[in-house]
Amino acid sequence: MNPLRVLMVSDVSPLSGAGGGERVLWEHARGLARRGHAVTVLGRAPEGAAAAALERHGVRVVLFAVGRRSRAGFVRDAVFAAREAARGVLAASGFDVLNVYQPLAGYGVLGLPAARRVPALYTFLSPAPLEYRARERMTHQHVGGVSGRLGSVALWALERACLRRAGRIQVLSEYSAEQLWQLYRIAEDRFVKIPGGVDLRHFAPSDDRTGVRARLGLAKEAPLLLTVRNLEARMGLDTLLHALPRVLARHPGVQLLVAGTGSQRAALESLAAALGVAAHVRFLGFVPDAALAMYYQAADAFVLPTRDLEGFGLVTVEALACGTPVLATPIGATPELLDPLDPALLFDAATPEAIAEGIVAFLERLERDEAAIARLRHAARLHAERRYSWTRAIDALEAELARLVAGTTTALPAAACEACGAPLGGDRLVYRGRRYRRCDTCGTRARATPPNAAELRLRYETAYPRSFAPARIRTPRREMLTSLLRRAGLHAGPGRLLDVGCGGGHLLRAARGEGWRAVGTDLGHAACRAARETAAAPIAQAEATALPFRDGVLDAVTLVNVLDHTAAARRTLEEAARVLRPGGLLVLRVLRLLTATGFEVMSVMNSGLAGAPDGRAGRALGAAVQGVASVAAAVSRGRWLLGPSLEVYARRRPR
Repeated sequence: MNPLRVLMVSDVSPLSGAGGGERVLWEHARGLARRGHAVTVLGRAPEGAAAAALERHGVRVVLFAVGRRSRAGFVRDAVFAAREAARGVLAASGFDVLNVYQPLAGYGVLGLPAARRVPALYTFLSPAPLEYRARERMTHQHVGGVSGRLGSVALWALERACLRRAGRIQVLSEYSAEQLWQLYRIAEDRFVKIPGGVDLRHFAPSDDRTGVRARLGLAKEAPLLLTVRNLEARMGLDTLLHALPRVLARHPGVQLLVAGTGSQRAALESLAAALGVAAHVRFLGFVPDAALAMYYQAADAFVLPTRDLEGFGLVTVEALACGTPVLATPIGATPELLDPLDPALLFDAATPEAIAEGIVAFLERLERDEAAIARLRHAARLHAERRYSWTRAIDALEAELARLVAGTTTALPAAACEACGAPLGGDRLVYRGRRYRRCDTCGTRARATPPNAAELRLRYETAYPRSFAPARIRTPRREMLTSLLRRAGLHAGPGRLLDVGCGGGHLLRAARGEGWRAVGTDLGHAACRAARETAAAPIAQAEATALPFRDGVLDAVTLVNVLDHTAAARRTLEEAARVLRPGGLLVLRVLRLLTATGFEVMSVMNSGLAGAPDGRAGRALGAAVQGVASVAAAVSRGRWLLGPSLEVYARRRPR
């Protein structure tokens, strides 16, 4: 690869290292410079510092000063001081590509004529307007009330302008990609996912954790919890303190270390005293990286109690790299980091009760099975090595910048329609940031970039049970299942029924109440366990395309909102037909709009109500069903979740 001339533009200084944004910026800049690229970082000087130009680790750093006497002056200077500094930098040196990290300086620089000729990547660390509101009243720049709302709107407009100007957008997580859609309506074909990273040499496990504790002056035997956070409201440290009395009631020796600085320190110290846990909490203040790794190594677990806006979590991967399990709230991108390692590390919610329950469960696991925790620590390190090294991140960033400079694009591969086999073409449909393709023959729409089998399995093993807790079935869903069984009874008497994708087991329970001998299958183990508890019915963990039943042994098969969630709709239908007896009942339900789970793969019904064998079912669904069954009836265009649904009741064709 030819060396690139890269100008990075930021609202923060890469030399302060005070927050995650600064650290990502500096690791990107230093990593590219080490590979021979000419990197210049244009950033805001720290408060009280003057404008300056210097070189650090092969990176040229140009800092512009910003006045802070008034909010309006601060914003004005942040935009125009960056613009003036960039004007000189761009005039003195040619650049191949721009990399913008925040909207104020970014807006100032991208508006220059010299910058308009250069391709740009926007690194979306966190949504600027939401960050502003999350820091309300923490500094004199972050105000509340009408002024605060106006400030958020202004930041939204500036960031939107930067995003529209950028050729590509880097996100650190799927959570950030979802925010891009919700705030700015930017689809997935505009962004590239490049996670954050960790210095695997510096953040590494210790073979002598007892010795590390001794060097830090920590208790040798006490259960030790660590959290590293800016001491601000959205970090959830008050929630963690409220959880601590419940933990101490079960494990009175627990110690909590809190590293970090921020506006809430005095309030948090007062809260610890009021709760009677001050003797068990130690506020460390700012801990430099040189010592931070030792605290990670010493801790039994790292606790992340975030309540909002966790776009990635560098501290999470630093702890994992040190072999320290992370116990965290299921907020933002954190589930993406921890689910592939161990879903049990996530708390059920961001509440004191859930946090306390999760910590107690971990400590009891530690006491009961130290060998299992040792294996978990080893797995945590491997997880960080395989996914989150800065080397991997710089590889991806370097490749993306090179593609921008070369002006190359990636065309979608050829794909066939699952319903009728015709080629899939382009389409304007974008849902939750995901772009779809459309079959001109039958109207089926499918994800332009569907997830692979491993991603699907992980989704249904982890996030799916959290999103649809079996004990929390809602009244509309209960009514939908009841009406579906009632209509099924018009076409077949109770017999042997299989519910494919049985989820929490609620349809199975209702079916058994109607006299059916019901069994279920699901892709996820957690769903199978929940369904067995709910329905007291036999459950098998299996793919919808490989059902564990002999040919022709079932009287009815239900596929309720299954075809909306699979990349193999036709194969699923063929497998359902295989296990049905001749004349057996096939019950299908799909949504005319896309599903609400956030992980859609296909919507087989998007083309209206025409063209099926009986003239009422949709073309796409009719095309898929015709090969395996005769449509007996197509009913129910009522509403549930996002929009009208379609139910089809079909007979298995004679063999």
